[in-house]
Amino acid sequence: MDNFFEDDTGILMNDRPVIQEFHLCECGYEECKPTKPYEFIPIDYWVIHYCICGEGYFHIMATRNHIQTGDIFMIPPHTRNKYYPNPDNPWSYRWIGLKGVKVEKLLASCGLSTASCVLHSTPDPQLESLFERIYVDSYHEDTLSALGNTFQLLGHLRNRSHNNQANRLSSSELYFQHILSYIHKNYFNNINISDIADANNIDRTYVFKLFQKHKNMSPSQYLQHYRLDKACILLRKTSLSITDIGYAVGFQHIPYFTKLFREYIGLTPSEYRKEFLKLGPSSSYAEEKMKSDHEKSSSIANLSSNQNFFNLY
Repeated sequence: MDNFFEDDTGILMNDRPVIQEFHLCECGYEECKPTKPYEFIPIDYWVIHYCICGEGYFHIMATRNHIQTGDIFMIPPHTRNKYYPNPDNPWSYRWIGLKGVKVEKLLASCGLSTASCVLHSTPDPQLESLFERIYVDSYHEDTLSALGNTFQLLGHLRNRSHNNQANRLSSSELYFQHILSYIHKNYFNNINISDIADANNIDRTYVFKLFQKHKNMSPSQYLQHYRLDKACILLRKTSLSITDIGYAVGFQHIPYFTKLFREYIGLTPSEYRKEFLKLGPSSSYAEEKMKSDHEKSSSIANLSSNQNFFNLY
C-alpha cells in the first residue's frame, strides 16, 4: 500500500455518487512542507482531515486550534478556514470529502459538528489504515469498497467518541445510562420501579432522584413517554390491531393506553394511523408530529400517573 503514497501529495475526485444522500466525493493525502499561512476558499462539502504525523494549526470560526499527530479536524461546507503546518515540525495528513443530506447527522454521531470541528486524540493505526484503504479503493475506481470503508471509518470514530464519553461520565450518569438501557430492553414487560432498582442494585429512591436530575420527570412518566413512542412506530409500520400494539409496548389496559395516547399525541391511535395512511408513507407528518410532541415537556409532566395501570409502585 505504501507505493500509493510515494509522492508528497495525491488527490482523487469522484463525481459519480453511489448514494446521493451520502457521497464520497474526494479523498487525498499530503506530506506538507513549511509554508506561510493562507486561507482556503469555502467549499460546498464536508472535509475530514486526519493528522498522521507532525503538527500544524487550524483556524476556523475565529478559533485557532493546535493540531498534532492523531488529531482530526473537519471543515464544514461554506465555512471560511485556514490551516498550515508548524514550520519546525510540518504535518502530514489524510482526508476525505463528503456530500449529501445524511452526512451532517452521521458526523454528529462521531462528535463532529459545525460547533465542534476538532477531535484531539492519540495516534490510531486502525484509523490511518481506513483512510489509506479509502484512497486505494478510489484509485482503483472500486467505489463500493471505498464507500464501505468510509462507513467503517465513521463507525470507528463513533465508537471511539462513545467510549470517550463513557469515560467522562460521573457515577450517577453511569447508573442512569444503565437504568435507561434496562427500560429500553424491557419496556414491553410489566416492569415496575422495584424491578428497575433491583436490576441495577440501587435503591428505589435513588432511581427517582436520577430521573429528576437527568430528565426532570419521574420514572413512570419516562416509561409512558417511551412506550408511546414505540406505539407510534408500530402504528405507522405494522398492521397490528390497536389492542395488540397496546400489549406489545407494555400496557396492561387498552382503554387507558388509548386515553394516554390521545393526551400525548392529540389523536387516538386509530386517528393517528388513519392520518398517516391518508398522507402516505412518504409524508413527514408522523415525524414532525413526533418531534413536536417530544418538545412538549410540560404536557409529559402532566400525563396521568395512575399507578394501577403501570404497576410501577
